[in-house]
Amino acid sequence: MEIKIVEKRENPLLHRVEVKFVVSHPKAKTPTRDEVRSLIATNMNAEKNRVILDHMHTPFGSNETRGYAKIYESVEHAKKVEPEYILIRNKIIEKKEEE
Repeated sequence: MEIKIVEKRENPLLHRVEVKFVVSHPKAKTPTRDEVRSLIATNMNAEKNRVILDHMHTPFGSNETRGYAKIYESVEHAKKVEPEYILIRNKIIEKKEEE
């Protein structure tokens, strides 16, 4: 599995770097969110818990996954800006149990 950063943009107001990426995975299944977050973290020299994967999509029959991620300066900044369902999806916070 190999990742290529297509576009990188600094967003100082929200304390993050916004990244568009392409992951090529020939002869392999579509990577999980966790695998892609790890790839982005190692490629961008960031901690995995600061990487928020917004979305990713693999066209039918393709071996490339395209997506959009955000790398925050700290986890606290991510918790202030991102909606709760995105934080749960990226396993930054746990889902609350309703009674």
